[in-house]
Amino acid sequence: MTLASSTTAAFTPPLRLKGEAEAVVIRTLDEALVFAERNPHPEGDYEGMIRRLQGAHREEDLIEAANAFRWWCEANGLLDESVG
Repeated sequence: MTLASSTTAAFTPPLRLKGEAEAVVIRTLDEALVFAERNPHPEGDYEGMIRRLQGAHREEDLIEAANAFRWWCEANGLLDESVG
């Protein structure tokens, strides 16, 4: 996973998450924050991940926030790897 450096950080490639009705595609940290706030899950450091997403401004913070979100998704079994 790489993170594009821009005003809106992007996941490349986008993350595909298991949603309640259908898969959810996450391209930006803003989308990640909205998803996490609407879908709190107990595994991982949820509060820390939210803080990272909210406070990411410098490039290294953006990368750390993206990694924290991805790890949280993995810990909660949210990644949909069934592309194809």
